[in-house]
Amino acid sequence: MLNTLLDVLTPQSLGENKFSAGNMHPAAFRVYGGQVLAQCVSAAVATVAADRILHSQHAYFLRPGDPTKPIIFEVELARDGLSFSSRRVVALQGGKPILVSSLSFQMPSKGDDYQPDMPQVPPPEALPSERQLSLEHDNLDESFMITTGEDLDIRLVEPVDWDNPVAREPVLQAWMKTTGPMPDQPGLHQAVLAYLSDAVLIDVCLIAHGRHFAHVGFQVASLDHVLWFHEDFRADEWLLHTVKAERIGGGRGLASGRFYTQEGRLVATTMQQGVMRFR
Repeated sequence: MLNTLLDVLTPQSLGENKFSAGNMHPAAFRVYGGQVLAQCVSAAVATVAADRILHSQHAYFLRPGDPTKPIIFEVELARDGLSFSSRRVVALQGGKPILVSSLSFQMPSKGDDYQPDMPQVPPPEALPSERQLSLEHDNLDESFMITTGEDLDIRLVEPVDWDNPVAREPVLQAWMKTTGPMPDQPGLHQAVLAYLSDAVLIDVCLIAHGRHFAHVGFQVASLDHVLWFHEDFRADEWLLHTVKAERIGGGRGLASGRFYTQEGRLVATTMQQGVMRFR
């Protein structure tokens, strides 16, 4: 399964800065947004010099993707400066954009260093995985296994009963990594983190009022997503994703997240806003 994920997150070149990719969950009700974010990362990385590292991604979700159809990625080489490169990627299906993303790359630089401390949480070895919990409760959705598949190992510090959530403080902490080793390709590790980053950001807003994606009469969808990469990391080694709701109102929810290595280094920060409203 991990090889399938890595293949899906590595779009194939069609020439002239255009790429094509399939979908990880073709039987799902829609394309997982984190997949398209990750594919945009890989497409953009393929058009930039190897000595320039992705440091930020900004994206807007425009339409739900059809998981039965391939996705085309068109990359605009917006600028290549002395130390920064900018790319704009449009993901399309049927000639219509489903996501647009701007990405910025930088030559390695040195400066001051500061980061907040990583929160103290139980180690991943002491926690059950989301897949293990789903198998134990016999509620594994084989058509949409974002957190419960065999490709990723995701372990919540305080697991949630996603079928029957109860209102609680909108904070989630989850250890995340791939289930097997990955190639030594920094851009691919960044793509996998982008994939992971979309997993629980809307969820943390939903649990504030005890809701879930299938709540009757309630519309939920991602609107926009931002990622900042701070330093090197490996997605096949444990990363702690700490997520909290920042604001819920106006039919939207805003959440932020931080990715730490087990050594406590903050390697990425993310924010996402989503639609959360009564139909």
